[in-house]
Amino acid sequence: MNNIDKKEIGISIVKSAFSNIPFAGQLLTEVLFDYRGRIKQNRLNKFIELLSQYFSQNSDVVFENMKSEDFSDLLELVLKKVVDTKSEEKLRRFKDILVNSITTDIDYNNSERYLDLVSNLSEKDIQILKGHQLFDSNFDERLDYQKINAKLLGDLEKNMNEEIKLRDDGFANSWQNAVSQFNSLKASMRTFDEQNKSVEIYRNAEFYSIENDEFLYSKQKLFSLGLLIDSGAGKFDYKPFHMMSITEFAKKFLEFIKK
Repeated sequence: MNNIDKKEIGISIVKSAFSNIPFAGQLLTEVLFDYRGRIKQNRLNKFIELLSQYFSQNSDVVFENMKSEDFSDLLELVLKKVVDTKSEEKLRRFKDILVNSITTDIDYNNSERYLDLVSNLSEKDIQILKGHQLFDSNFDERLDYQKINAKLLGDLEKNMNEEIKLRDDGFANSWQNAVSQFNSLKASMRTFDEQNKSVEIYRNAEFYSIENDEFLYSKQKLFSLGLLIDSGAGKFDYKPFHMMSITEFAKKFLEFIKK
């Protein structure tokens, strides 16, 4: 089977699938009627072609999942976004969202907000947001705990040195226990430091191959949209918009657009 045949089969599958969706035929007619401009019609055609390619390559799609009212609502929202975007990256993103809604459970309740975010965010913005998935409230709590342990480690080291001195002076003491406690906490902190360094790269512009100004602007945008928070505020040697953490809303958004 050549590529032309596969493409035609894919388009047929898309048309057949849409025909089984309540009100989908009417919806497509309305979209084309409202946006009869050639450029916007071409955008819609490109999007349909992306879907057809997917369906022609994935014969195991359960089309029954496309008959729900939720999917019809999502389809309507997506098509309206499709004709308003000139970005082929966003067209692929919208295609992925529709496909995900067929194959997995998604959050339909916030779908309109999520689709607005897809329209407003660049792929670099989304990449930066994904890079901050490791930085959540749990990460910051562990970081604060590490700072507390740093002080405790100093106390344990002082106690260990005193116990060793007592041992060297010939007094019975618990120097072995003091050494064990110090070494155990030091090893634990070293492990955390190594883990922390391995993820800190996601907080640097170089990782995303952009300049610092662009990185800062992207983080400020994500912050204004409620996707990142500045978790470094109020901490010692605070740098604005450096220690950014992901929000629960952002986690749900990334789950919605996952590939």
